[in-house]
Amino acid sequence: MIHTTLQILKDKLNEYLRIKAKVDNDLIKFIDSNNNDPVSFTNNVITPFLINISEDRKFRNADQYRGVVKNGIRTQFNPEIRIELLILFVSKFSDYNQALKFLSYVIKFFQSNRMFTPLNAPELSDEQIEKLTVELISLPLEEQNQVWHSLNTSYLPSVLYRVRLLSFTDDESVAFSDGMVEEVTQLITEKK
Repeated sequence: MIHTTLQILKDKLNEYLRIKAKVDNDLIKFIDSNNNDPVSFTNNVITPFLINISEDRKFRNADQYRGVVKNGIRTQFNPEIRIELLILFVSKFSDYNQALKFLSYVIKFFQSNRMFTPLNAPELSDEQIEKLTVELISLPLEEQNQVWHSLNTSYLPSVLYRVRLLSFTDDESVAFSDGMVEEVTQLITEKK
């Protein structure tokens, strides 16, 4: 689900840049490295970089459990977890003006495309994502400094976005009572 979200944003931005900036190649690329410590951003591209995943508590379900009747048996499932992603778009170009120019295109893109649904991003339906909402985040200078320090690299022109409403749920899991856990444990040990 997270990988699909990042891939969709990357693909949509590349489509936009092909039209608006009249570029032939993909300018939005993920980090291409096996060793990301310290992080090394590729030259002459914009790199979307996931810097945080957190629970979105604003939309948290008040019920701790939800009951579902499945095959005539009432089972309990934990409620879905809604998460938000913080994605840093880092613009690294040999020419500083180019870095700023393409970063401006990223801002323009998200200004006009704040919401993604299965209608404008059909790939979302594969992951059962109803919608993604993208909003610009402005960090104070001190927090920006902490982010770049934690990446162990020098500051580069960048912009930070929050992506909301990724919903994680596992309807296939079963809540076990103490007796069921003992039965399952016994079955496992018998098979050994």
